[in-house]
Amino acid sequence: MIDESKELSDTLDELINLLTEFEETKDDFKKPLIRSYFQKISSLGKIIDNNVLGEVEKLSEDIDLYLSNPQKKAFLMLIDAAINLKNNLWEL
Repeated sequence: MIDESKELSDTLDELINLLTEFEETKDDFKKPLIRSYFQKISSLGKIIDNNVLGEVEKLSEDIDLYLSNPQKKAFLMLIDAAINLKNNLWEL
């Protein structure tokens, strides 16, 4: 499970970077890539733990909301949620 947690952590880092790029550019072509990273995160969350899965599902809702209406406040909340999820991985 350590390998899955590390992979999820790394994927969350990549997602955070991609979301930051999207926030700066508002490039709609990044949206499918963001969603594909999130699919990977979702799959890993199902493997790791039910608590992680709950956080991943919440993050999914936040990502959909942000991508449909990209506002700075939603972006900051999304990044915070991703960082919290990453930190919680190491508490398991």
